[in-house]
Amino acid sequence: MDSMYDVLLQLPIFQGVSRNKISELIEKMKFHFLKYPDGEKIVTCGEECNHLKFLISGEIRSELVTQNEKMKISEKILAPNVIAPEHLFGRDTYFPANLYAVGTVGIMQIEKASVVQMLQEEPIFLINLLNILSRRSQKALESFTSFSSSDLKERLAFWILSLTQQKSTDIHVICKQKDLYSFFGVQRSVFLSTLDRLKEEGIIDYDTKEIVVLDRSRLKDLLLSSSQEDF
Repeated sequence: MDSMYDVLLQLPIFQGVSRNKISELIEKMKFHFLKYPDGEKIVTCGEECNHLKFLISGEIRSELVTQNEKMKISEKILAPNVIAPEHLFGRDTYFPANLYAVGTVGIMQIEKASVVQMLQEEPIFLINLLNILSRRSQKALESFTSFSSSDLKERLAFWILSLTQQKSTDIHVICKQKDLYSFFGVQRSVFLSTLDRLKEEGIIDYDTKEIVVLDRSRLKDLLLSSSQEDF
């Protein structure tokens, strides 16, 4: 059980919480521990988010697809991590992406009612969750405002960082080049020139149908703003 405590204490929502308090919560509230084999779908896009889910072991692949299915963002998310906490409350309480197990995966989930009880009884959980939600909300706003930049490398970096998790790996942006350079509002030659520079720097690789991010941390290095630490 000690190893389980160590994993939970690495999750942002449990930071600053004692082992005794975690033990008390597990006994008192409805914590569910689930195992998924390699390749099994964990979450379907559009599924109602009525539990707060934590990835506590293994890794999952997230696939975020636009409504017109012209663009897909694929990434691997490593444990420990929290899954889509911003969709537990609010008007849009549905998972935004499909999630699949990569190898054997351990998930811990807590019913929404138990999450509310935790937030009411323990202020540290409330503060931790507010910090998580605030960082994700601010990241989206920073991504939007970055589109005023004249540097396409910075705009592309902000966009990819805003759509992927901080510690994710194996990131693929699957989309036709025409749709991407139209999305960014630039000419094809400008877009390809930017991709070529990023490829020469070892940050990405690409072909006509997808961009592969080789080094997410290098994308952060492209950004001069101190707010990059939130990505």
